[in-house]
Amino acid sequence: MLVRSAHSRVRRGARRTLGAALRCRAPALLGASLALLLGCSGAAPPPAARPARVVKTPPAQPKAPEGPPLLPAQVIAELEDEDTTPYLARRGDEALLLYAAGGRWRTRVLGADGAPRGDAADVGPAAADVPVAALRAAPQGYIAAWIEQAGGSRAVRVIALDPAGKPMGPASLVAQTAEEITWLEVLPNAAGALVLWEMPREAQDNVDRVDVVMTVVAQGKGGAAIKPTAPASVARGVLGWNAVATERGAAVALVLPPAGGDRKPARKAAAEDADAGDAAAAPKLGAVGLVEIDPAGKVSGPVTVSPEPTAHIDLEIVSVGGRYLLTWTDERDIDSAVYLAAVEPGGKVVVAPRQATPPSGEQALVSLVAPSAEGGGRALLAWEDLLRARDVDGGAESGGQGRLIHLASVGPDGALSAERAGLVFSASGPPDLAADGDGFAAVTLAPAVLKAGGGEAAPPVWPTFVRFGPDLSVRAAEPVRAAPFAATDGVPYLVRGLSCHKGACATLASAAAGAPAPQGGAAAGAGAAIGRAPLAVVSLPVRESPWRAPAFREDRDPPPRATAVRALVEGDSIAKVAAAELDGGAAMAAWVTYFVEGASNRAPRGQDLSATVAVRAASPGGLGKLSVLSQKASSIGGVAIAAAPPAPADAKGKGGAAQGESVLAWVARERGETQVYVTKLDAAGAKVAQKKLTTAPRKKQGGVASEASDVAIAYDGAGGFIVAWVDTRDGNAEVYAARVDRALTRTVPDRRITSAPLDAAEVQIAVRGQEVWLVWSDARPAGGAGGAGDPGGEASGDIFLARLDAKTLQRIGDETRLHASPEHSRSPVLAPYEGGAVVAWVDEAGAAAGGAAASGGGAAGGHARFVRLDGGGAVQGPPLAVAAPDGAPVSSVALACDKVCRGVLASAPGDSVALSAFTLAPGEAAAPAMKLLAWLTGSASQDVSPAFAGRSGASLFFADDAVGGAGRVRWMTIAWP
Repeated sequence: MLVRSAHSRVRRGARRTLGAALRCRAPALLGASLALLLGCSGAAPPPAARPARVVKTPPAQPKAPEGPPLLPAQVIAELEDEDTTPYLARRGDEALLLYAAGGRWRTRVLGADGAPRGDAADVGPAAADVPVAALRAAPQGYIAAWIEQAGGSRAVRVIALDPAGKPMGPASLVAQTAEEITWLEVLPNAAGALVLWEMPREAQDNVDRVDVVMTVVAQGKGGAAIKPTAPASVARGVLGWNAVATERGAAVALVLPPAGGDRKPARKAAAEDADAGDAAAAPKLGAVGLVEIDPAGKVSGPVTVSPEPTAHIDLEIVSVGGRYLLTWTDERDIDSAVYLAAVEPGGKVVVAPRQATPPSGEQALVSLVAPSAEGGGRALLAWEDLLRARDVDGGAESGGQGRLIHLASVGPDGALSAERAGLVFSASGPPDLAADGDGFAAVTLAPAVLKAGGGEAAPPVWPTFVRFGPDLSVRAAEPVRAAPFAATDGVPYLVRGLSCHKGACATLASAAAGAPAPQGGAAAGAGAAIGRAPLAVVSLPVRESPWRAPAFREDRDPPPRATAVRALVEGDSIAKVAAAELDGGAAMAAWVTYFVEGASNRAPRGQDLSATVAVRAASPGGLGKLSVLSQKASSIGGVAIAAAPPAPADAKGKGGAAQGESVLAWVARERGETQVYVTKLDAAGAKVAQKKLTTAPRKKQGGVASEASDVAIAYDGAGGFIVAWVDTRDGNAEVYAARVDRALTRTVPDRRITSAPLDAAEVQIAVRGQEVWLVWSDARPAGGAGGAGDPGGEASGDIFLARLDAKTLQRIGDETRLHASPEHSRSPVLAPYEGGAVVAWVDEAGAAAGGAAASGGGAAGGHARFVRLDGGGAVQGPPLAVAAPDGAPVSSVALACDKVCRGVLASAPGDSVALSAFTLAPGEAAAPAMKLLAWLTGSASQDVSPAFAGRSGASLFFADDAVGGAGRVRWMTIAWP
């Protein structure tokens, strides 16, 4: 891992990034600035299958906290340039440092505590341009290999070093070519080592490919002679690879190009709309294979681990319990997910590919860390959920905000531990992870906050280490600060090379070139020179610390929390989402896509396509079949769904239904006109019957055709359904209602409910006993029906209530203005509660009103408001204003009430959308506490239209745009207190 301090003067060299497989996720994953600095500039950027273990400290920092002690550290070398990469390998109780200085390779032996043992040793000449090198411990000492670039030539060289770091002979030239060589690995074995490297090949179908080449490095007795064999092929034209050394030689995991060019079968809809630039930036996907190489260099036949062409190139492999454990990011379903598989030596797949974790929206693999030799035999899996990837609050334990990586240990059977940890990190790099005995250690970039601090608004972001126990509990944590870096508050410029042995962990850290030299340091050479970068080993002890840890046990996270997130569909952007609860814990979700007239040319000639309305069932057992009901829907018409219990049988035992049914209300657009439709669905979401509810004439001579919009529907409790909508057939937009029976036959025809000078919008419906309650937003002046104040006042939009007789749809009493507000009130939701209901809506702050503060609560960016209604529809107590976290503007709210009310607030802090959960006891005067559920991947301009299925609030459906831009409907299950 590499950490840059606040005093960086960056000269970027050759870098190894996450590449196409994860680069498309950079804004929500690891950041576009992520880079591993591997040497001097000029090297071609290699294909990126391996995440870089680097972190970059932000260039601007608040004032550092004072008082906490520094970590033990010893200066061990001086680097000519701050971006020069040192290499460290452990061998027993010692370690060896390899670095370039003065045009020479140098080594230095370090003790278990990091203290230098003797002076630096000269190994041999070092080329000016070395983009990649590797150093590994071997039975007879160490083996180092590197790539040299000089002019148009590339070369691979290898050298054997004794335990003291001295060369056993001159470096051997393994390969030399005019072609690119972009990465290499050294895989030691009892007889020597296998050295593997990759060579890029010409892209096919806009997808980069590489050849993997190897040489066998054999050492004679005493290790004096090193004899590399001629280069030989391991694999040709693969998308990515990763390798692990084993007692049998090595195992190489491969991402193989798909046959027939089928690159992305799970996302055909998105691919159809992608232009050439999108196709070039699309992630490289392929099948997963494995080959073994014995110590003599014999390559086994390939074994297919995952035949689906859906694996990203972030494939990793480790050896655990005598098996090979493979993991990668996979896109075989709509959402990308982290997959695991296990293979026995010899090639038998013993754990077929499977999703490693519960679905949580789009995921991405971060790392797979092998267990230590003295550990408990479990590896560490690290991944990121993109729905919780931005500014996630780690709670009191984390001491601040940051993005979140999930950690879990995994055994040879591919099963993850029940214990989970979260690790906070900044947006500029991934953490460095290493096995630490039977636990693990990490170095990350996170806010530095004192436990006794006052909650600084902007704490400094520093490299910080965390020591985890075997159950992933935090044993120790504090920033990496040491005396050699006193000129920069103790914070080094770069941190990398985390390693642990027998319970002791340390990391390499360096100051920026030109920084003041430490006094009394044990630097290599004859003192600190101006322009040089001191390099130190910093110990990372387990000790009492005044710092808050940037990590915590996730499995102890109190509810409410999201337990799973799945995508139901991917395609066009979503305009509206609705949901209803079915029997047996299942739910039916419905949605209509966003469509602008004349903005699409996707319709075949002669066909009149508009928005798409579709449904899909979701249950604990999985997802039902996607059912597209129409491609001639109106986006502004919206969509609504209501469920009914099974129909009772008649006196002769006929006509009953074993399962409940649901009825969908939506608006179709045909030949430029809109009409309301109702569609009956069975429990699987298949269409049973469909009828047109309205037949109103829409075209007007010389004017704009009238429109139907904002449909709502509710089961009336007596075998029928009440439908409400907004209609402009009489000029301005008014609320209408109608009633149908189970056969969708109208029993009460269209009835106009409202009559006001301005427009109504967004009607919602609920049945309360023998009454139907409607709420909507209406722009009538403040002096209108049910209101008070100046009749000529400005019409900003308030929420109104009307009560109807459920049989006749005749209005009961006058309409009621629920709250007179100077703000624009919109997007109401109506949740039955006890004998009445709770109504929530969004108040948008208006300039004339002076913001939300002028209305008695909320945030300046807009807020939600809640009122409780008794059985007669009367408002009980003053409305409660609820602000989103950090005062972000509220975009929508979902509400479900049973014994208490549970809600989800969608807000838009910055350029994205956050979902926060809350519990509301109606009648309470204080605003409820908010708990972050997820950050969405879509933009802040999107209305995510959250909707609960049922009164428990356990299933939430909402719209979201994927990282790649395609629209999705997501299903989130929530655990509540």
